[in-house]
Amino acid sequence: MDDWDQAYQSLLRWKVDLTKRLIPLMIRQKYGRVLFLESSSVKQPIENLVLSTSLRLAVVGYAKTLSEEIAHHGITVNILAPGYHDTKALSRLLEKKSRDLNISMQEAKENMENQTKVGLIGDPRHLGGLAAWLLSEEAGYITGQTISIDGGVIKSVFG
Repeated sequence: MDDWDQAYQSLLRWKVDLTKRLIPLMIRQKYGRVLFLESSSVKQPIENLVLSTSLRLAVVGYAKTLSEEIAHHGITVNILAPGYHDTKALSRLLEKKSRDLNISMQEAKENMENQTKVGLIGDPRHLGGLAAWLLSEEAGYITGQTISIDGGVIKSVFG
């Protein structure tokens, strides 16, 4: 239960707290953008990530509900659900996979790349570009959405 409590604090609670503090300012401005960066696990669970998946899904529920409550104030709320991107976190995951499967880091990376339809790991700049657009004025008609950026890994029609 301690792990669940810690996961709640690190994955959900602080996001709700920060958002609740910012929304009144956005309402006064009649404009705002809220963007949560979660994980593709909110659309398709990832093995051995029950705490992360469960609490990130709570963020999605919170964001969707909030988006409906504040859209009329000119505020959008969306979620990015990235898959594998070339980051330090991915490097740690590759190291673990390499150890667990007794394969090289390169083999672990190739296995991961083969899981994507595009055959490669995501570039963080592409994720950042989408985030920047969602935070811009041009994205004012998009709210309450969970958007995958995962190289085609999510198999759902609504991926």
